[in-house]
Amino acid sequence: MIARISGQLETLADDRVVVAAGSVAYEILVAPVTADDLRPLLGRQVTLHTLEYFDGNPAYGQMVPRLIGFLSETERRFFVRYVSVQGIGIAKGLRSLVLPVGRIADAIESRDSAALAQLPGVGRRTADKIIAELCGKVDEFAVAAPGGRAPREEPESKREAVTVLVSLGLARPEAIERVDAAIERLGQEAGVEQLVREAFHQGPTSAEG
Repeated sequence: MIARISGQLETLADDRVVVAAGSVAYEILVAPVTADDLRPLLGRQVTLHTLEYFDGNPAYGQMVPRLIGFLSETERRFFVRYVSVQGIGIAKGLRSLVLPVGRIADAIESRDSAALAQLPGVGRRTADKIIAELCGKVDEFAVAAPGGRAPREEPESKREAVTVLVSLGLARPEAIERVDAAIERLGQEAGVEQLVREAFHQGPTSAEG
């Protein structure tokens, strides 16, 4: 099984990317939110945590191997749990991820079926089923503040800086921590390049050992 692919992001569409790793180019399916995160990195080196599955109808012998890519192992683990809900499925589940997994987990844990029903292809009945099967099981992925309050809207520069750091091999929690520290030093108006530079000035990364 292919667990992770690192290489140059050659092409990017709304639902898939092509990553060239050495002499091999991989077509990898991605969620809409992942495609948005990858957009600033077109032509650069990225790392995607992958999940393999077979698409097609086994009754007709037309099974096609496919790869799904995520920016972190945490996102990959959430997706595996998310598509375990009956009626979701891999293709439908992937299309529905138009928000960060933390916000979707928040909605599940707070039993906010209205928010889940707004995800593409979900609807109210499926939203209720997701809550019934997953509430209490995805709290580790949730990002809401204590008391159930929604997290503060983050500046776009923070999101892009975190994406760059993750693509360079940092775990997403460490990348977020480093970017938060950089914002504290430089202020909310700092640009992506400034934040990335400041993040790397904070000492060795876990990826560097």
